[in-house]
Amino acid sequence: MILVGLDGSNASFAALDFAIEEAKIRNTKVVAIHSLFGGDRTKSEDVIRGEEILEEARKRAEEAGVEIETHLLVRGNEPGYDIVSYAEEIDASLIVVGVRRRSAVGKLILGSVAQYVILNAKRPVVAVK
Repeated sequence: MILVGLDGSNASFAALDFAIEEAKIRNTKVVAIHSLFGGDRTKSEDVIRGEEILEEARKRAEEAGVEIETHLLVRGNEPGYDIVSYAEEIDASLIVVGVRRRSAVGKLILGSVAQYVILNAKRPVVAVK
């Protein structure tokens, strides 16, 4: 299985497209996740947007003839942690994340989901621009 984390950005959909192509080569399925913190940090609009993102992932995979599972994770965790831990839970063979250019200050203040995944995953990670 190939796990891809989606946030709705162009970079995350580029990661999805890569994961779909890689799944064809490996004859495996894609597992796409969208992570929300939950509780008072998550609004109903965030849940709706998450479902829309996952629906787009389903459409792209189905059009490519690739099996896909989608999951909206609301576990009280940061997205990077959810990606790394879910990859372990499902025994993913590969994690794919999108990266986008950010300012040094933006990285310092907000951190980077992709950076967290790359540094903490026990599985191979592909970062896609």
